[in-house]
Amino acid sequence: MNAKYIFAAFLPVIASGAAAQGTPEEDACRKAVAELAKGEIVKMKLENKKGVDLYEIDVKSPDGVKWEFKCDKATAKILEKEQELPNADHPAFTALKKIDEAQARQIALKAQPGTITKVEYEIEKDGTATYEFGIRTSDDQDMEVEVDAATGKIIKTEED
Repeated sequence: MNAKYIFAAFLPVIASGAAAQGTPEEDACRKAVAELAKGEIVKMKLENKKGVDLYEIDVKSPDGVKWEFKCDKATAKILEKEQELPNADHPAFTALKKIDEAQARQIALKAQPGTITKVEYEIEKDGTATYEFGIRTSDDQDMEVEVDAATGKIIKTEED
């Protein structure tokens, strides 16, 4: 088979790959994220928070650091940027925390009673270290409670 026929055979595959890149809104949010963090997008999903369509985009950098971004679908503006650390003993987290995880758990469960199902250790866009708890309530609702690791204050409580 000569090269002309081989290229023609693969043309539909190339075209379908290009079409699978995404919508203009997805591409704009991918570009905005790429300007802030280098790495591979490992998850991208559309969600609606308080009437606003947002893409939640998770990126894993070559050094293993995970990032989570929230990008406004309509404007491609990054509304949230969080660095997720592997544990509370990570140097970036320990440099900022003043309360330990046990104290933060008590604070979160007082604000939102239930069972803790996950814990994340994050550095927020403003540089604040937070414990983020996933909590399953007695009525089977999944909630997210963020506790400031320096002050112990609740930053937010929302349905997850």
